[in-house]
Amino acid sequence: MRITSLQTQVNNPDRINIFVDEHFLLGANAMLVLQMSLHVGQEITPAQVEQIQQEEALQQSVDRALNYLSFRPRSRQEVRNYLRRKGTTPEHIQVVLERLDRMDLVNDRSFASFWLENREQFSPKGAQALKNELRQKGIQREVIDELVDEENDEGRAQRAAEKKARSLLRQSSIDYATFYRRLGSFLQRRGFSFEITKRIVKRIWEEQRQETVGEEE
Repeated sequence: MRITSLQTQVNNPDRINIFVDEHFLLGANAMLVLQMSLHVGQEITPAQVEQIQQEEALQQSVDRALNYLSFRPRSRQEVRNYLRRKGTTPEHIQVVLERLDRMDLVNDRSFASFWLENREQFSPKGAQALKNELRQKGIQREVIDELVDEENDEGRAQRAAEKKARSLLRQSSIDYATFYRRLGSFLQRRGFSFEITKRIVKRIWEEQRQETVGEEE
């Protein structure tokens, strides 16, 4: 078998169509063509064709993983599960993860820090809820225990409650029982303990009453 043509794809200049004995064989990443020093007139064996196919499949998996990572940082387990869903073989998944490791694109400690900062800013949750989320994403217990500070739960609960409380308190007819039930349920769904929930709900309610009395005076 002999390579008779290498043609850049019209819609994707990063890919090359390989023709063998005047017949289309397959499309491959241009970098792969360069790495394997493929050229017109080269004689190739069935084993080399299989190697090209294997390397091309692997490169597609790498590209797929890079695209997945382009939206936000991911844990190692998230990348593994994503590639598995896309039908990537276990052998290729391992090689892809090794390549991403070398590029420092999958780092579970960095991912966990990102996840916690994101939660802190946009959706504060209790320590146990945060730990459960990170465990589900494959983060090791040692990393979780190091990064999740349980002592900050009351502050997190306060921040989580404030926006929800404002929307509840805009209801002029709301009483404490209703306020407690709705805000308390909200905080407990976020993973905060009963004791912290009770304190935060009572504190916000009392602060609101004091503000109301001050305005009336």
